[in-house]
Amino acid sequence: MNKAVGKRKILVGVAWPYVNGTLHIGHLAGYLLPADICARYHRVIGDEVLMVSGSDCFGTPITVEADKRGVSPEKIVEEYHTKDLNLFTNILKLSYNLYTKTDTPNHIAVTQEIFLKMLADGYVFIDSTDQYFSPAENRFLPDRYVVGECSYCGFKDARSDQCDNCGKLLSQETLKNPRSNLTDGAVEVRKTEHYFVDWAKLGPFLKEYAGRVSWGWKEWVRKETEGWLNEGLKPRAITRDLDWGVPIPVDRMSSDKVIEGVEHKRIYVWFDAVIGYLSASKEWAQLNNKPWEDFWYDKDGEELKHYYFMGKDNLVFHTLFWPGQLHVYDETLHLPDVVSINMFLNLDGEQFSKSRGVIVDVEEIIKNYGNDAVRFYLTLIMPETRDSSFTWSDFEEKVNGILVDTFSNFVHRVLSIAKSESVEAFKNVSGSEEVSKMLENAFTKSSEKLEKCEFRSYLDEILNLAQYGNKLVNETELWSLKEKDEVKHYATLFDLLLIIVGLGFLLSPLLPETSEKLLEMFGIKDNNWPASGFAEAAKKALLGSKLPSTPEPLFKKISTP
Repeated sequence: MNKAVGKRKILVGVAWPYVNGTLHIGHLAGYLLPADICARYHRVIGDEVLMVSGSDCFGTPITVEADKRGVSPEKIVEEYHTKDLNLFTNILKLSYNLYTKTDTPNHIAVTQEIFLKMLADGYVFIDSTDQYFSPAENRFLPDRYVVGECSYCGFKDARSDQCDNCGKLLSQETLKNPRSNLTDGAVEVRKTEHYFVDWAKLGPFLKEYAGRVSWGWKEWVRKETEGWLNEGLKPRAITRDLDWGVPIPVDRMSSDKVIEGVEHKRIYVWFDAVIGYLSASKEWAQLNNKPWEDFWYDKDGEELKHYYFMGKDNLVFHTLFWPGQLHVYDETLHLPDVVSINMFLNLDGEQFSKSRGVIVDVEEIIKNYGNDAVRFYLTLIMPETRDSSFTWSDFEEKVNGILVDTFSNFVHRVLSIAKSESVEAFKNVSGSEEVSKMLENAFTKSSEKLEKCEFRSYLDEILNLAQYGNKLVNETELWSLKEKDEVKHYATLFDLLLIIVGLGFLLSPLLPETSEKLLEMFGIKDNNWPASGFAEAAKKALLGSKLPSTPEPLFKKISTP
């Protein structure tokens, strides 16, 4: 394991979901679950973790929803933020240190500071741009108010800024037959003035940065980032014609820097949402009377590491744009280390979409099948390097065939045989060298995989250990071994109990409820991983515990629709 384990400051930044609809399991598999596993892992190895995110309150998805329902954007934000906060805290039990919102005075202030610094340093300039205008509504329409046909993949309901189907960024030239998302009426293009980030000016720095850190990213993420850089970064507008968003701080700007119609323009969501990682850190620090700087500035003798989690449609905003914003704002701030981006999770081959109603509701699936069963399956099929698909039949098959038959039954079989024994019976049993090596290997490899956010491989290590235990039960015929060879019975049972205790520790980042339940059966309350000597630590925990007298199955078979 890394020699710095237990001494690091770890920032876990989680993508900010729009508060305009019900979240689905695509969000859970894409970034929520990976981030939570990462944060829990670093806590159990002794690192100090700050996991932050919040509701993305600005941008047109919220105003579109508000206009459709005839209510204010504030009402939409409050409704869905409250719902999401309850989902994350009470149902999914995600381990956020702070889950906030982007409409707080704190976030608005930090966003304005970064905007002003980039403007003052010449990285933001004024230019006019073509913008969709609705003659019928007599106003400019922000991106999400306009849909049309994607010229890359032919998707008929592509947003004007990005295609939900193929992920390509779009413009007036690449969106065919544009129309209003609200009235379905035709729109035309007119000139409007905005602020732009001069990304080409930041190109050399970003190329150096990506070349330095991207080798720790997934290969497809690194290659796509290199593609952006090789193509050449183009200026990108950071304001929009709308009344809902971070206000432009006109009172702190010279008159020659103020654009026409500024009172009806706002800093746009792509620029301000990523700033939430910094603003949320500052808010957390203020609420807890702690220094946010500990998680943002490198110090001699201390290791600091930043992880970010999001779906593939947010790639460029995190691998290039966010590091660029940070660099201009303060060159001494710590930049992203691991940008862990997943592909899309589909539903029977069709892409999840809140707007099109193609979803599996998170709250419902957790309510019906349990948090850890869902965490297990979504990790098993996690779209780490390619799109994957959720199907109800496969969910049932994998939970019943792997989680129940392989893992839960193994634990229950062994504990049912051991319940009549006492820990005292194992005081003089040392355990086999083979099992000790298996435990050492499982912990070491799990740690290596988790450091690199390879969650499917981490799950494989857990399942391999459980399968090994199952094989040992069957090969020794444990259920009748005591009558044949009492010495071998106790030696084998001790090995199997070591494996189960080891699994209890290994499971804690992935299946926290199951880990707690399993360790509590033995009376073990501390689930922290040792820095080294995993087998010895498992032995010590086992010999200092009590054997469960009435073991219950950890999982039961499910039946899906």
